[in-house]
Amino acid sequence: MFRHSLLCAAVIVSGLAGPVAAAPDVYRLGPEDRVRLKVTEWRAARGESYEWEALTGEFLVDAGGRLALPLVGEVTAGGMTTSELANLIGEKLQQRVGLVSRPDASVEVAQFRPFFVVGQVDKPGAYPYRPRLTVLQAVSLAGGFYRETPVGGQRLAREVINARGELRDLMIERSALLARRARLQAETRGDAAIAFPEAVTERKGIPAVADAIREEEALFDARRTALRSQIDALTQSKILIDAEISTLQEKAVSQDRQLGLARKELDNINSLMQRGLAISPRQLALEQTVAQMESARLDIALAISRSRQDISRNDRTILDLRNQRQSTVLTDLRETQTKLAKLQEKVDTMRALLTDSEVTVPQAILARRIAERRPATYALVRREADGIREIAAGETDTVQPGDVLKVEGPLIEDAPQRSQAEADRTSAVVGRGG
Repeated sequence: MFRHSLLCAAVIVSGLAGPVAAAPDVYRLGPEDRVRLKVTEWRAARGESYEWEALTGEFLVDAGGRLALPLVGEVTAGGMTTSELANLIGEKLQQRVGLVSRPDASVEVAQFRPFFVVGQVDKPGAYPYRPRLTVLQAVSLAGGFYRETPVGGQRLAREVINARGELRDLMIERSALLARRARLQAETRGDAAIAFPEAVTERKGIPAVADAIREEEALFDARRTALRSQIDALTQSKILIDAEISTLQEKAVSQDRQLGLARKELDNINSLMQRGLAISPRQLALEQTVAQMESARLDIALAISRSRQDISRNDRTILDLRNQRQSTVLTDLRETQTKLAKLQEKVDTMRALLTDSEVTVPQAILARRIAERRPATYALVRREADGIREIAAGETDTVQPGDVLKVEGPLIEDAPQRSQAEADRTSAVVGRGG
């Protein structure tokens, strides 16, 4: 009976049971809903309608109730109707792009978030939601009511063992994600080494976790070394350019000295020419020499200016490398956080299921009655604005997306009740499965 207990203990119920409230006329979005978006804008100058292709398509509402959209960014969709979300997207796009009028956005639900069926059904689990789904229809989707068989205890023991194996796999995957998050956080802070959390280090005796730690450390060192090598190369280039500038400046000083001497000699020749003591070719040669020196001096100044531009370019490249690295790390960190949150929900659910299967279900097996039918009872566990509460339901009541439908009875047995010794053996097998 492990399967019929799936998700049963994963929900903490608060509030008193009562009749199911009528389904709201307006559907409000929530995590795991997939919406289909289309944004158009009427351009009067051209007399045509323009479609924003980047915002056309299907988008998933994440676990936090947010939508990540191109051009618009993140918007909070949880708790909103499709029309409210469409108006919000139009307003944000208008503000972000600076449009005169608000674009027309249309939003419709492409795929509803699932609902869950637990308890005494044949195939408990998550199922796709469809509008106006009733409790009885949900039970039929889950394979109908559960039928107990003589080998129920043995099957329960096998499924408990399988579930514990799945839980171990989930914990290993969680440790790997925690190690990755620690590495990304260390890269964000610019640390010299990774500080792995205790939840990872205490499981490093598991080969898969130890491999994950080594891989993250190797990746951390490789990325850090690659960035440092790039920055060191650019810094070394700046040092060489600085040395070249110093050489050019010394050359400019020498050139200025020679130019001064040449100009002084030219002034003397000009003075002698005025008194008729020098010939014209000598004056012309000195003037050409002075002109060449002035041209060489300008070339040196231009080379110094270009070298300084190269230094500025290297500084910008170093800054771009750091910014690009930080942006990549932050993106990876956000994705890792989202995966961790989803995985933690699975871990918590599996732990609750094991507790339920090892305690509640064996007690139900021991208490079953031969060929007895009990009237079926239903309850909906629903998250509302004031928290989570369990509501009594009937067969014709409607199920909402995200609801957990708990089914109790009718329990149908096809075989006589087992002996107490067989029940004790089943309990012992369940205990060893932990």
